[in-house]
Amino acid sequence: MNKSILIVAILTFVFFFSCNPDKKNTNKQNSIPEKHMVLAKPVPVTELINKIPELAYYHKKLTESLKNNPPVLLLDKSEIRDKKQEIAQDLAIKNKDFIRDVYHPDTNEPLRNEIMIVREALPGDIPKNINCNNKDCYYVSMYNYFFNSSTIALVDVKNNKVVKVKHIVDGQAELNKRLTDLAISIAINSPEVIEALGINPNEKEATMSNVKTAMNGTKCERSKHLCVAPTFLNHINKRALWAIVDLTDWKLVGVAWTELGDFEGDIPKNKTTETELQNDYVMENFCEKNNDTTFGDWKVNYRITSSDGLEIFDVKYKDKTIIRSSKIVDWHVSYLYKEGVGYSDATGCPMFSSSAVVAFNGPYVEKIYNNQGQKTGYALVQDFRSPIWPAPCNYRYQSRFEFYDDGSFRITGVNHGRGCNTQGVYKPVFRMDILASEGAEEFSTWNGKKWQKWTKEKWMDQKNAKYTKEGYWMKLTSPNGSGYYIEPGIGQWAHNRGDSAFVYVSAWHENKDEGDTDMVTIGTCCNYDYKQGPEKFLEPPETLQGNHLIIWYVPRMHNDNTPGKEYCWATQVVENGKMKIKTWPGIVGPKFIPIKNK
Repeated sequence: MNKSILIVAILTFVFFFSCNPDKKNTNKQNSIPEKHMVLAKPVPVTELINKIPELAYYHKKLTESLKNNPPVLLLDKSEIRDKKQEIAQDLAIKNKDFIRDVYHPDTNEPLRNEIMIVREALPGDIPKNINCNNKDCYYVSMYNYFFNSSTIALVDVKNNKVVKVKHIVDGQAELNKRLTDLAISIAINSPEVIEALGINPNEKEATMSNVKTAMNGTKCERSKHLCVAPTFLNHINKRALWAIVDLTDWKLVGVAWTELGDFEGDIPKNKTTETELQNDYVMENFCEKNNDTTFGDWKVNYRITSSDGLEIFDVKYKDKTIIRSSKIVDWHVSYLYKEGVGYSDATGCPMFSSSAVVAFNGPYVEKIYNNQGQKTGYALVQDFRSPIWPAPCNYRYQSRFEFYDDGSFRITGVNHGRGCNTQGVYKPVFRMDILASEGAEEFSTWNGKKWQKWTKEKWMDQKNAKYTKEGYWMKLTSPNGSGYYIEPGIGQWAHNRGDSAFVYVSAWHENKDEGDTDMVTIGTCCNYDYKQGPEKFLEPPETLQGNHLIIWYVPRMHNDNTPGKEYCWATQVVENGKMKIKTWPGIVGPKFIPIKNK
């Protein structure tokens, strides 16, 4: 069953269950104080293994895998759909580069490694210099629990060879179904979850179970363990219970409640057949092939990626390449400020992706008008939605690229809510590969008096920014002085409260593949400081001089459900006697304005 359909079924059951007065329900639902976290009591692993059949089976398979050569827990036959997947997995684990880190470098002891995903490679997975036919090119990902790292292989199953391997430090691959089911089993068998809910939940009552999370101060965040958050909704009390599960140590870390806010009307329903048709259409036309379009002097190539949303690439203005690539690689969502609970989610294709927020229909085009009603450009927009948005614990994001007739452009992310809490902070991670020249670029920020050139990789908080009289904070230029002024959001546009962004600048490396292709999750969901993921590309800082530059941009969006002040929020309201979805979108992202040399 594809993931979107599965989530619809799960959430529909959850809301029916929570509204059913015949279901046993006790006052213990309020046993956890609002906005507080309760850590789980330590339980011996052997006790959990004896109690949870799924964990006993997983433990047995893992123990066996550590004795194999190489020590890798493979996908079993129930997770392999066709012969090509089996061939791709087999070729990957026989490749020396792919299994480079499966043993301890000093002791040669076998480490815990697990194959996560084996699927057809999408165009966004394949580097430009790799010749690998889509239907015969397979993507294989492996997670190393010891190093908290991922290894990705592109495998040509027709010619029986691995054509590309990349190693991603501090990067967590998408979860396989086996781990998702295991997380749910641990959660529903934990006393803290049962006590908080006042009932014995079952696996059908959990949502967001494969979306990575963190709980600050625990091993999920401190030791970078692989953690997820099966979430249980209580529609009556308008709250959600988070069960933070550590899949590295096989235990419940803790539980926490978040407020869902008011929701009018019934939970939206999706027709399975319509969902299947929509997913097939998106996959065939926008995920499995590249597309292009033209707006006046602009020519834009685009595609929907597995987990990096809508990517535009090789964008030209008047036949000059302006944007090599731009996309939003992650959406970090933080709830409960002190406790640090949230999700590291992504947007992507409706199939072959672990994202809970998937492409809804294909990209569409909007005309842009100024305040005088004159057309000034076009926007390319892609919608990503959870299956029964705008119900609580469902999300709707948009990738929106604006192209103006004067050669300027704006790269934005849009959040329509509604999410799992009334006080969330959303942090989309933008990767912007802007080609200002055919050679090296220079990046500068305004210091209040002049432009200050950055000579080494570093980051900066917009809270410390100063602006020119035009509102420019940054500048990207070629050696001859041409390029772009960069104007951040400071509340000057509709639906914009300001970006409050972190900006990072790193030197581009052709062979390191730091985002040139589809990325796994980087960083953690729940940090409120600059540690959002891109900082790892700046450590240790390299020189920027003489290099092509990548700009990473991470705004902070605070949702709000206060009547009259709604932001990043959605609900259902009654209008003219009918139910209607109403949204208050938040929009963030910088605008690039061409520098006019005198």
